[in-house]
Amino acid sequence: MDFLGCDGMWLKEADGSTRCDGQLKTFTVQEMRDSLTPQLTTAQKAEFTSAAIAFLALCWIGKRLRRASL
Repeated sequence: MDFLGCDGMWLKEADGSTRCDGQLKTFTVQEMRDSLTPQLTTAQKAEFTSAAIAFLALCWIGKRLRRASL
């Protein structure tokens, strides 16, 4: 499946149709995926993983403390 893009502005006509005020471009699924969700670097993956582990640990500790105070 290809996606249609416009390097200018999308304009809506009086009759309800849409037109591109610029050049029309087509994008493949892979090109859309790469532009919307760029690849993470190894350092970013490590940072995300450590933050997720720290968050889960804090949730677990908070749950234990809350349960102990009841």
